[in-house]
Amino acid sequence: MMNTSRKNETSGEHNRIVERTNIQGHINSPGDIRVDGQVKGNLTVGGKLVVGPSGTIDGQVKAAEAAISGRVIGKIDIKGLTTLLQSANVQAEILTGKLAVETGAQFSGTCTMNNGKTVLTSVPTTADQESKVTAA
Repeated sequence: MMNTSRKNETSGEHNRIVERTNIQGHINSPGDIRVDGQVKGNLTVGGKLVVGPSGTIDGQVKAAEAAISGRVIGKIDIKGLTTLLQSANVQAEILTGKLAVETGAQFSGTCTMNNGKTVLTSVPTTADQESKVTAA
């Protein structure tokens, strides 16, 4: 008789919301998740959240780490590194451990590091204007 039970390890689990998929509601994922479709609701991720160039999230996001190249509107709470890639369009209140912003990323809102110091506020979202980052 074969043993059909599988070991459930969160470190090896990956989920994906593909393009043209629309989800309304709350999502909890113990592992990593990639969003290339649309999510309207709250997203809680135990691992890394990746928002692809075609991905959109409208709601609250919590994750261990995030790389955003799509659109996010709402509140973002990341324990570790948050990376806003070149094609990112973020309109949010960000609470994060560390923030990296690539040239071309659009960000409007506030960013608070875990130490409680605000490091980025009210940056215009137009690509024609230069964004200035000031350290607290």
